[in-house]
Amino acid sequence: MRNTFIVFFIFTSLSVFCQDRFLPLDTISSKEFHINLFEEYKSKYDAFNKNLDLIKSNQKKIVEEIYIENQKEFLENIKNNNFISDKNINSYLQELLTEVLKKNNIDSKEYTILLSKDSEINASNIGDGTIIINYGLFLAVENEDELVFVISHEIGHQYLNHVKNEIENFAKQSTSGEIIQKTNEIRKQKYNKATLANNLLKNIKYKNYSERRKKEIEADSIGLNFYKKTLRNPEYAISLLNKLDKSNQERDSLTIQDCKLCFENNRFKLKIKYFESEQSLFQKYDTNNAFNIDSLKTHPDCTTRIELLKKHIVTNGQQTNSSFFLGIKKNCVPQNLINLYSNQNYGTCLYESLKLYKLDKNNEDLQVIIFLTLDKIYKSKSNYTISKYMPSLDNKNNSQSLNRFINFINNIKMSDLEILVNQFKN
Repeated sequence: MRNTFIVFFIFTSLSVFCQDRFLPLDTISSKEFHINLFEEYKSKYDAFNKNLDLIKSNQKKIVEEIYIENQKEFLENIKNNNFISDKNINSYLQELLTEVLKKNNIDSKEYTILLSKDSEINASNIGDGTIIINYGLFLAVENEDELVFVISHEIGHQYLNHVKNEIENFAKQSTSGEIIQKTNEIRKQKYNKATLANNLLKNIKYKNYSERRKKEIEADSIGLNFYKKTLRNPEYAISLLNKLDKSNQERDSLTIQDCKLCFENNRFKLKIKYFESEQSLFQKYDTNNAFNIDSLKTHPDCTTRIELLKKHIVTNGQQTNSSFFLGIKKNCVPQNLINLYSNQNYGTCLYESLKLYKLDKNNEDLQVIIFLTLDKIYKSKSNYTISKYMPSLDNKNNSQSLNRFINFINNIKMSDLEILVNQFKN
């Protein structure tokens, strides 16, 4: 909690990123909010688990395990203060949710919406009527209509019971005679067990990906029907999917030259070797194209989904933007940095801050957040806990820029890192 108050003080005592004063979201009531939220969902899950009823006992065990693990993860996110407690923005999102539900005569009591601090451009439905909007989504959406289509899409997942069906189908698949037979065959093999297991996993993943894509298309279709009832411009369903299709692509990068621009001065020079990666099995993994790249995307096959929706869309030329939405958009970049810092994602926070700082080296607010994150990274490297606060090297899902930055943090000498901390502290 202390981290949150430090950043709250910094960003309220300075003008950030623009001439107008930046007003961060309220975190003062966060403790009470998360305690109440935890109790609400703990009670809901206890009641739900008592009523689990499946026909086949062998599937029942698997389904129960999946639900319980998902519930544990969600409750852990609440304990870790991963949801934003600001009453104004939560009320605003609830109003948008209620708008869609009422226009479609859906019982609003079965639905609720939460705002996560997660910076990933995404939203989700966890299967019990709870829709989660990641704060990072505000970095992508350009108007309120796009946001409402996201909410309509997630209502579609709930309306069609996609989460429940997916869990039950996985249980059936896991207990099917075919999978059990193939698993037993692999166990009996003396050689190439890893290859056989990987091939089996690949087949399961492709089957699951096909089902997942089907569910996304279904949620798009019914979500568009829900969305149209609000009389908002359906054109923004297409513009939203276009943005999601590119959401796995990084908008900006941090080159070695950028790092030199941010850190170097007359008394300090960066060493190029800090940015170099080790040749290892990781490099080999990077060249393994066992899986379809689109199947790894957060938002699969948007191109097909866009073409299907276009057939049912007639634009009305209008765009809805409330003053509240515009206020969120104006503040979303600095607020995202606060969210990253308060969630102890220091590596990502530093990376995103440096991408902004290279364009505005006179920005004192960025200098402060860079100092805070560098200091946290220095201390975590000192006590060997750095992996908790840095993203992992990943040549499949990370950009080259992000991996280069991770190498830099991993390789830089402590003495040089201390120089950088003091440089921004001063």
